[in-house]
Amino acid sequence: MLHSSDVFSLLSRVWPFVRPYKRHLLYLFIAMLPGLVLGLAGLTLIRVFFDVIGQGHSMTRYEALMLHVPLTAGRELVLWRACIAASVLLVAIPIFALTFGYAVWLLQRISNLFRVSLYSRLQELSLHFHSEEKIGDAIFRMFQDSAAVGQVLDGLVIQPIRLLPLAAGTLIFLLVMSYPMALIAFAIVPLNLLLAWGFAGPMRRQFLRARQTSAIATTRIEETLAAIRAVKAFGGEEAEKLTYARENWESFVAARRARLLLATYLVLTNTVRGLGYAGALYFGAREVLAGGRATLMHTGFSLGLFQASLSAFSAMSGRTRALVNLWGSLQDVAIALGRVFEMLNKRPESHVASGQVIAPAPHRSLTFEDVGFSYDGPPVLSNISFEARVGELTAIAGASGCGKSTLIALALRFFDPNSGRILLDGRDVRDFDLPSYRALLGTGLQENLLFTATLRDNLTYGRPTATSDEVERAVTLAGLSEFVRALPAGLDTMLGEKGARLSTGQAQRIGLARAFLRDAPILLLDEPTSALDSATEDRVIRQVRAWVNEHPQRRLALIATHRESTAARADHTYRITAGPIVRAHGSTFKPLLAREAHNG
Repeated sequence: MLHSSDVFSLLSRVWPFVRPYKRHLLYLFIAMLPGLVLGLAGLTLIRVFFDVIGQGHSMTRYEALMLHVPLTAGRELVLWRACIAASVLLVAIPIFALTFGYAVWLLQRISNLFRVSLYSRLQELSLHFHSEEKIGDAIFRMFQDSAAVGQVLDGLVIQPIRLLPLAAGTLIFLLVMSYPMALIAFAIVPLNLLLAWGFAGPMRRQFLRARQTSAIATTRIEETLAAIRAVKAFGGEEAEKLTYARENWESFVAARRARLLLATYLVLTNTVRGLGYAGALYFGAREVLAGGRATLMHTGFSLGLFQASLSAFSAMSGRTRALVNLWGSLQDVAIALGRVFEMLNKRPESHVASGQVIAPAPHRSLTFEDVGFSYDGPPVLSNISFEARVGELTAIAGASGCGKSTLIALALRFFDPNSGRILLDGRDVRDFDLPSYRALLGTGLQENLLFTATLRDNLTYGRPTATSDEVERAVTLAGLSEFVRALPAGLDTMLGEKGARLSTGQAQRIGLARAFLRDAPILLLDEPTSALDSATEDRVIRQVRAWVNEHPQRRLALIATHRESTAARADHTYRITAGPIVRAHGSTFKPLLAREAHNG
């Protein structure tokens, strides 16, 4: 849980996103200085209207200079000049509006940079991280918690830049005019700091609880809607409704407790300001009644000076209260931002690094050499050795859960082996630049995840520049021609959420067509025919072989399958078993051993 010092330390953690705009912070500070001068001039005009014009008191040299009139000028002339000066001071209104708009623009730019960087960072994290993170909680942190960066910067940077110069100026004015009012203004500061210190910890605890329960409720929504078919099939609607109602109520109660505590804090800070204002009113009125003199002015403490000093006190105490109230709000947003950095600070143990060498197209083979791997537990694969050669179709066969999908994931470098090596033409794939290596791969995964977009957009996801003819050819190779012709808008038909309108076989063939269209020299297919009938399976494997034969000097295909009929059509088949691999057919290669202990 964050401490008060940690709230300020968040500023250093978001500084990389502020750095590109640091000169704008300076511009914002400079833009506030004219407002300070105009504000002090406005306080001076209050005395002119009440004392000089209203009661016939003499002007000071500063007042005469500001109005550009002689010290002995008549009240009528002073009135006109004071009205003109007051009209000129109205320029402060657009100045404050412009600085406010400038501050909002600055916060929006920084917040956008932060969110885009966060989104990019989330994509860079390994599958190990994403497999452990709940999607609903990650979405909540991405959209809700990350929005706090703007509020943190507003509370710790923007508002102090906007408020502190004005507070300092009005405090100096009070010191010039009235010691008692200045002392009261000083006394308010430690009282507010004491309240801020006392309430900060409890507020952070309550806001943390509120964020956590809200994230749980959000996760419930995401998981239920993602599995809506299962919910309906098992009649779980009522149970899900009750569960969400309970979690949502807990979120509401936690948020209410946090907001009530914040409200109590704000009531107390406003009470301190009110008591301070009453004290300033009392001592200022006594100065007027006693006929005292302004502290550093050669005039009596008149009604005009009293009004000006009271306005200055109100402005200064109001800005102090604004900063203190911001501190209360920061306890919530700092917790939110802390949750974002907590997620970003997680480092998966299986980290995939990028090499420096640009990966070349294969000319010989993709080879697994004594590869071992585990998912934080018993070994999934041990001493795996086999070779997928250019110009050939190679199959990895075995029962479900034996580690076939893990082999494909290792070839894709979703993970790196714990032992052994994967070689491309004899060179360790870890030496290659990761994007350039993955550019050599066309992939059809076991779970063919589709986007809520058109069929064409899904097919061209791995190669957006593909021509219409190339798309049509990939559709033909994957056996999707009849399916596409039956669609109301053909390739421009919108697919449902995650392809919910499609059968498993259709989604599987779309994934295969996407892999063909990628036109990469290495084709990696994970259970490409598991949901297909025998005739379609035969046609798909023939098309895979035809794809390899188009450019046998630079293409290879590696298929992971549990179907004997698919494996039998490969040039070489390696079978993962509990002992040495048995070569089903094809040339002899080093035995492959696997001790499976994870659902691959």
